[in-house]
Amino acid sequence: MSMFSRREMMKFGGMGLIGVWGQNLSATPGSRSQAGPSNPVLLLPPADSTDPAVHSKTENMFWAEVMMEHASFFATLMPGPLLATERAQAESFQRSFQDHLGRAKTTTLDRNNYAAFNRSTVELMKPFIEYKQRMLEAQNSGRIRTLVFSLFFGGDVSISYGEVVDFWSAIMSDHSELIAHLLDPQEQELISQALDASAVFQGFKLGNHARPLPGGEIFLATEELIDFETVLEEGIGAGKIKSVIHPILAAHIRRESLKFIDELKRTGNKT
Repeated sequence: MSMFSRREMMKFGGMGLIGVWGQNLSATPGSRSQAGPSNPVLLLPPADSTDPAVHSKTENMFWAEVMMEHASFFATLMPGPLLATERAQAESFQRSFQDHLGRAKTTTLDRNNYAAFNRSTVELMKPFIEYKQRMLEAQNSGRIRTLVFSLFFGGDVSISYGEVVDFWSAIMSDHSELIAHLLDPQEQELISQALDASAVFQGFKLGNHARPLPGGEIFLATEELIDFETVLEEGIGAGKIKSVIHPILAAHIRRESLKFIDELKRTGNKT
């Protein structure tokens, strides 16, 4: 078989998934998992895997779960009768992604069907991205008032192919900024750490446009961010850190950082 890079395999298979309330993932043959203080588990393919079907399995489960959680967060942050329609739409997306996650877990993917399954995931995401854009525009114009930050509405999975560092650095920066704004004002040290991390990853994104950045620098910064997010997740879960961050949101953010560091390893950007 001809050798494709992992990202080429995803693109070839129609997997426009790179670029943007928990359930445990069932094991996939040959896969490995990274667990944190909270569930769910991040399931990853073997580090040396070049089988597009194996990668498709884990990518589909990862992104279906991420989108399911995003929809759930939106529904939770749209309280009251005035937002009943928008909340119902978010809940409908949540159910759709939950159903698709179930199919991704139970469907056996091989070289004959993985591309079609990838495309089904992409097609499911498109109306959700359009919904997020409508909500963003409605909120920015004052037509609706939700508890969702515009930053959260604006964070999309890119249907076009994007670079690992550019895409994930933007997400790491946005997540860190979100953390800073959801921590209690008394948590000044943690707020400062979160804002510093946001600035670091924003710098990576901007700097990577001017010249390829040293992979080791980005890798170390991501490891430090994961350590910070782990402390947050544990502290929030134990009631030792004051914030309005739900433990599931803390786990969600940390899991995406683990995904980024796995992407760095697979694209050779560790050193």
